[in-house]
Amino acid sequence: MSTSPGKALFEEVDTSVRFVRRQRTNEHGYVEFSFGIGSADLMVDLVLSEAAFTEFCETNRCIELTPEQAQAVELEQAKWRYGKPGLTD
Repeated sequence: MSTSPGKALFEEVDTSVRFVRRQRTNEHGYVEFSFGIGSADLMVDLVLSEAAFTEFCETNRCIELTPEQAQAVELEQAKWRYGKPGLTD
């Protein structure tokens, strides 16, 4: 029996590793942040209250990206967004 390509792809991703990149606290006191599972390269943007954000991070055992790590991810994503290598290439 052969393994489907989709299944093989997901077996390579460690879904137990979760990342957050805190963007800012908005004028209403809500935390705007990005969340990724298995990789910091593909993240979704979310908004939660400060207390809910703290609980979310604890529940998911998130790794918070440092400003340097967040910048490295942004440079890498610029390659895809703008079709040009990042500043490090």
